[in-house]
Amino acid sequence: MQTTLVDQAREAAGRGEWQDAHELLIKADASSPLSGPDLAFLAGVGYAAGRVDVTIDAWERAHAQSVHAGDHLSAAGAAVHVAMHLLFDTALMAPVRGWIKRAERFLEGHDETSVHAWLAVVRNYERLLSGDFQTARHWARQAIEIGTKCDPAAAAIGRVAEARSLVLGGEVQLGLGLLNEAAVAAVSGELDPLSTGIVYCELVCALQGLAQYDLAEEWTAAMERWRHGQPVGSVHGRCRVHRAEILRLRGFCLEAEKEALLACEELRPYLRREYGWPLTELGRIRLRLGDIEGAEEAFLAAHEVGWDPQPGLALVQLAKGDVALAAASIRDALDHPLNVPSKEFPPNTELRRAPLLEAQVEVAVAAGDLDLARVAAEQLSRIATLFGSKA
Repeated sequence: MQTTLVDQAREAAGRGEWQDAHELLIKADASSPLSGPDLAFLAGVGYAAGRVDVTIDAWERAHAQSVHAGDHLSAAGAAVHVAMHLLFDTALMAPVRGWIKRAERFLEGHDETSVHAWLAVVRNYERLLSGDFQTARHWARQAIEIGTKCDPAAAAIGRVAEARSLVLGGEVQLGLGLLNEAAVAAVSGELDPLSTGIVYCELVCALQGLAQYDLAEEWTAAMERWRHGQPVGSVHGRCRVHRAEILRLRGFCLEAEKEALLACEELRPYLRREYGWPLTELGRIRLRLGDIEGAEEAFLAAHEVGWDPQPGLALVQLAKGDVALAAASIRDALDHPLNVPSKEFPPNTELRRAPLLEAQVEVAVAAGDLDLARVAAEQLSRIATLFGSKA
């Protein structure tokens, strides 16, 4: 019976029917616990079906089975997968670092393999999400070097990761050049779906962070055309958030709100603290629409999951006429940044500080404090020059 159910699940997955494939695999697993390649298959299907908990559990079981069998290389590979999904989707750094250490231990004494390449990818993103771009770049180079020899997908992700480290560190043109090189791998179809989705997502994220919205819009459209039916988990929802931001900036706020609401629905099963990111975009859209109450609700919801709701919440306070509270909120956000690990907005960057300064200009003008507005505007201008921003 199990073989039949697994075969049916593979057929359903081949048609892009991920929920059906997931249900069939769960039935098969309940009948007789899955093992080996079938557990890896369950992990991939679970991710495509929006069940990141199933994905992580499947890789944890695969790790335990490999340890029991004495297959240290497979045990390390499963540990890397656990760390990668925890990192990209939950950004809960303590368990991520624990699984990284476990993978390193099981790789001791082994020649370089694709597992080493993917471990370097994970170590890179652990540092990138924490705002340590110099160390992140070191691990990205490791991923490229090892991946070039044995795993093109790991090498491609390494190039994307190095590019983002360069951009976030202020070496914008060099970073964008590497991003364009990685994008070629994505559009050529030479990568697996998840790696392709990560490349697209990172490219759009970098461009929007630099306020290069025309290019970001082009790549978002390409990502939209590609992503349908692909088993890429949270990439679907992340794509929607990027699209919502572009729609808001183009003035199509009703359409943007629809996209942001769908993004929140799609990302809810995946993200933890970073779930505040689509919520704050929803708040910004509603603020633009004049829905002050709805905007405040979204920003407060973002705060509840551990995300920094600023500058949105301060702008709500300004819209309500409480200029003093808005000024205090922005000042506190600038003086005491909430450095939440994030793939979209890594901490310790001038790009993360820029929206706060933009809001400070607006609030300071409303408060009649033109000296403060001038200082904040000068800092914004410096950041725009450093990063070649068009905003």
